[in-house]
Amino acid sequence: MSTEPQEQGHDEPGSAGSGSAASEAADRGPAEPSVRRVDDRLGLAVRRATLGPVTLVTYARDHVTVRTPSRPDFRDGNTLDLAVPPAPEDLPRWLDRYDDTIGTLGTPHAQVRWEEPLSPRASAPSEADPAAAVPTPDPALAEAAEALGLELSAVTVLLLDELTPPARRPPAQLSPVEPPAAEPGGPVDRRWHAATVLYRYAAGDAPDDWRDWESAFVDWSVEQQRQLATAGRCQVWIAMRHGTPVARLTVIHDRQGLAAVEDVVTHPVHRGLGIASWLTATAVGAHLEVYPGSRIGLGAEPGTDADRLYRRLGFRPHATVWTALRPDPRTREDG
Repeated sequence: MSTEPQEQGHDEPGSAGSGSAASEAADRGPAEPSVRRVDDRLGLAVRRATLGPVTLVTYARDHVTVRTPSRPDFRDGNTLDLAVPPAPEDLPRWLDRYDDTIGTLGTPHAQVRWEEPLSPRASAPSEADPAAAVPTPDPALAEAAEALGLELSAVTVLLLDELTPPARRPPAQLSPVEPPAAEPGGPVDRRWHAATVLYRYAAGDAPDDWRDWESAFVDWSVEQQRQLATAGRCQVWIAMRHGTPVARLTVIHDRQGLAAVEDVVTHPVHRGLGIASWLTATAVGAHLEVYPGSRIGLGAEPGTDADRLYRRLGFRPHATVWTALRPDPRTREDG
């Protein structure tokens, strides 16, 4: 599950969220995207595009610092994003930088990320196309990471090329969920709650898979989405069958022409019907109607069914985002 609501560029002078400039931009309405210099590294930018208003993002010459003081346990909200892949001998230096900056918040983990470009011609994972296959890290870098107690993992970030909706409509009704009202407990709040329950199935299909499901963290993440939705930066979509939500997703944008799709979850009983494909295509198409010319990206585990699904919809691989994680020691002790 990826519940990473995001505020891009909080600490950057002149960002879209600052002072009177934000008010003027809101008065003008949707504008042509103006992606900043740092967004030439769009793989990492897509990963940050979903963070919420309590996350601080600070840009430096060779890295981006992401901090969430109120949630030091939030991995992707407390991370160091590098401008270029690190040399093996530089990993200790970057870990020290993390500990001296983000680590002072009391984070139980340490996380460093970087990206490597992929060929946009890669259409589906296969042995014949290494750009679309499950990536392997540089051996020297992997050895250095292991020596430091770091776990390496990869996510493929895909960017929309040309939206290609599925040919067959699924047996479900698709609709956006309205931003929550100021008064709690109304019909919109109930729809938000119903969509939130589906997050369980991102962890697995059986109750045993939900043992580590952190309901408090999910509630906090959803609250970040609610704030973004109220501010006009987040849209939750759901698919309904028999009067019940059976699938959901979120589209979050940064007001600078970059949007990200995340939290695409379908109830296991209703999979295989094309619901996730249509829900993604519908939500992305609706966003483009309001914000034409936006760049839209998402992350997928390389070589999975989700990876293939997004490529069929017109998303093309942009980069592999590598994460070097020093886990919470308590997690290691618990196995």
